[in-house]
Amino acid sequence: GSGAAVAADLCTVAIGTETDGSIVSPASSCGIVGLKPTVGLLSRSGIIPISWTQDTAGPMARTVADAAALLSALTGIDPSDTASAHSNGALARQDFTQFLDPGALKGARIGVARNFFGWHGRIDRVMESALKILREHGAELIDITGLPGHSAFGDAEFQVLLYEFK
Repeated sequence: GSGAAVAADLCTVAIGTETDGSIVSPASSCGIVGLKPTVGLLSRSGIIPISWTQDTAGPMARTVADAAALLSALTGIDPSDTASAHSNGALARQDFTQFLDPGALKGARIGVARNFFGWHGRIDRVMESALKILREHGAELIDITGLPGHSAFGDAEFQVLLYEFK
């Protein structure tokens, strides 16, 4: 799909649609940047929704800068999408590239849920390497303990999806 096409250099950027992971999961698996915007930030016209309150489109790219540029181009008010009307004045036609800052991690506090580690040794090593880079760029890593597993959060979201599925 879109994530694999970006990762294989078949395109610079792509637009994915997501209800519950269809942008961020392929992005994670393919080693690219994927962002699910807040519903209403951009028009959902042309998207056949599974869940009216969860579905949206979003950028997929090789770099954060490319994803920010694409997101900037996608945002705007669409009279045929009532959710986008809520963005009027707040984020409509926002230039998200203005927030790209090489020093942005200095002083940032990032929670790390290590109870989700331990499933695959190679992935754990990649994660530890990424955490080291975050630390080297000034981030403070906070180990989060006692966080419930995936099922504690997914059930409620899945119920909304089932309710709204047509």
